[in-house]
Formats: sequence, structure tokens, C-alpha cells
Amino acid sequence: MRRTLTALVAASALALTASACGSAAEQAGGGGSDKKDTSGSGKGSITVKDIKGEQKLDGPAKKVVALEWTYAEDLLALGVQPTGVADIKQYDQWVTAGPRFEKSTKDVGTRQAPSLESIKALKPDLIVTSKIRSEANYKQLNEIAPTLMFDPYATDSEFEEMRTTLKTLGTATGKEDAADKALKELDGKIAAAKKKVADGGKDGEKVTVARGYTTDGAATVEILTDSTIPGALLPKLGLKNGWTGKSDAYGMSKVDVEGFKPVEKSSLAYVAAKNDDVFAKSLPKNALWKNLDFVKKDRVHALDPGTWFFGGPYSTAQAADEIAAALTK
Repeated sequence: MRRTLTALVAASALALTASACGSAAEQAGGGGSDKKDTSGSGKGSITVKDIKGEQKLDGPAKKVVALEWTYAEDLLALGVQPTGVADIKQYDQWVTAGPRFEKSTKDVGTRQAPSLESIKALKPDLIVTSKIRSEANYKQLNEIAPTLMFDPYATDSEFEEMRTTLKTLGTATGKEDAADKALKELDGKIAAAKKKVADGGKDGEKVTVARGYTTDGAATVEILTDSTIPGALLPKLGLKNGWTGKSDAYGMSKVDVEGFKPVEKSSLAYVAAKNDDVFAKSLPKNALWKNLDFVKKDRVHALDPGTWFFGGPYSTAQAADEIAAALTK
């Protein structure tokens, strides 16, 4: 069932998600150069599609500013060092997979409210952002440089949208081959994680994937549904998603401790910040939590806090490996 964004509010500091009207294929499937350039010289205009429609670039973008972490990671996967990125310090904390930004990459403010002056000073030839972050100031951004805007939460599968957006950016930067290579490597890593699951005798098991954080002094827990990247990974790993509840606009279900009762027979794999691990600190104080089957039988697994559920190919591969490793250790 297709989901429509109903709010532009991020849940919290850990709800860092984030993060096209129409199918994912429509976002990236129609990109190409008006004049095919195979020499790498960068000649010929390029047309790509985003949620705004067809966007025409004079040539492959070289100086790119990414205002969402997903797209910053995508650029790194393509071998393109971003000229500017929003929230670099936070990126380094939450998105630990893949290479790091070079010192030449400038921080352009927060993802929610980037500095237009800082972006303009970098003189980019392309800006990449998400609808949830930049719909309000899209016109201003587009006046600085051609701006590609995507909306992963408007699709049936954030996993497929991630793949097609990477290919779109590959076209926009003249790195189509690099995009294909990155996706091939991702598929190989998912296959390796699936083998690890099978070799560990966990094939077919039910797993519930969640993340947690503290809001106003209370534990907040969100479970990832099938439409999210972790939700899509589970069957690719030979596993089953234990959760079948309704999702919010971002593909997650917010639950209290009692809400875990329907999935207590599954294994629980979660991500939480080291200094805010509600699964290890506040939830164990709750009697209902202590009596859940996955708690009593030691099937609660903490994934690396830097496992980012809303990223590009590096983060997706890391999530697959972390889930497989947690179940088979």
C-alpha cells in the first residue's frame, strides 16, 4: 500500500531520518544524456528525473552539495566527494559505514535549516536534497544551482528508491558505471549476509527491527515495517519480519512496551545511541518488558549504534551484515 507524507516533522535527534511522487522507477529510470559522452570529458547536457519532473544539467555535475545524509553517502559511493554537506559532525556519528568526507568538504548548516549563504558561497553546479527537508526553500535553492529533490517516503519500498536514486545521481554526475558497481557490490554483501544466516541455522526465523531513544524523559520505540530498508532486507536474508503493524508516514510504527507483545516470539534487533540505549537502561525497569519472551530467552540484539537504517548502499550493506551477525553470534 502506497503511503503519503502526512507531516514534515522528524521524531527526534535519533529520528535522523530522515529519509517521488510516482514510483521509484519513475524517479531514476529516465535519466540520460542528450548527447552520449563515453569519453569522460563531460560534454553534452544531461536530463534526469526527480519528484519535480525532468531536470536538465549542462553536463556532469562536479561540485555537488548534499543536504540529506542519504545523498551524501550516495555521492561517496559514486567516488564523488561532496563540495558541501549538512550536519557533517552528526553524519560522522550516525552514519559510520563507508568512506569519510575530505577536509575540503564544507559543512553548510543543519539538514532542517541549511545556510543558503554557505551553499551559495561554494558555487555548486548541483544541489541534492529531500522533500521532507527542503520543500519550503526549494525555489531559493534552485536559484543557487539546479536542485534535485527526492522523496523516499512516498514509495512502496525505500530500498528500491535508494537504488534508483543512486542511479539517478550516477547519471547526474557522469558516474553511471560507478553506480552499477556500487549496487553490484551491495547485492554481493547481502548475499554473503544471507549465507551467514543460513550457515548459522537461522534461515526462516522471525526478526523485529527497531530503534529507540528518549523523548521528554520517556523511552520512545519505533519498529521498522516492510516498506523500510531493514524491512526489505529481512526476506533477502532469508528471514521474516515479525512486525505486521501499520506504519506512519516514514515506514515505522511507534509502540510502547505492551506493543511488543505480538512479536515477543521473534528476535529483536535494535539500534540506539550509546548514551541513550533505552533497550538496555530504561526498558529493563519495566515489568512487562522483563516478561517478554525475547527478553527472557536472550533474543534481544543491539546492533552497532552507527548502523543507519535510512542511507545508501554502504549503510544498507552494514545493516544486512549487522542483522546477520547479531543472529548468529
